[in-house]
Amino acid sequence: MTVINVIYQSRGGNTQKVAEAIAEQCGVEAVNIVEPHNISGSDLLFVGMGIYAGKPDSSLLDYLDQLPVNAIKGAAVFSTSAAGVDHMELAVNLLEHKGITVYPKHLVLKGRFLLMNKGKPGPEEIAQAKGFADEVLGAFNY
Repeated sequence: MTVINVIYQSRGGNTQKVAEAIAEQCGVEAVNIVEPHNISGSDLLFVGMGIYAGKPDSSLLDYLDQLPVNAIKGAAVFSTSAAGVDHMELAVNLLEHKGITVYPKHLVLKGRFLLMNKGKPGPEEIAQAKGFADEVLGAFNY
């Protein structure tokens, strides 16, 4: 049986919405990294992060740094930010350092911040998230 997990860190709820859409597509529950959970033995781990001032939240980076080596086979990363720019290299490096194969394409979506990007992530972004989940599942043969 394939074990798939979706974890996320989200301050304002943007990344949570995307994580929940990906989890729904995978038939699992999305879990906030601050909640008790166990992801050891995951075949595939989706990692969602909010990007703040050009980098992932330090709590997510600390979380990834604590993952056991060679306990998770593959991962895919996604983020939300006001700018919609890929700033996930620190997280990807931490995952790869743990012996995790990271899917080379990242999902980057705009999220609402103050008055910017009102309504984001909206239905279009949620559809993109579900499509990303399907793409990753296919690439890892799940």
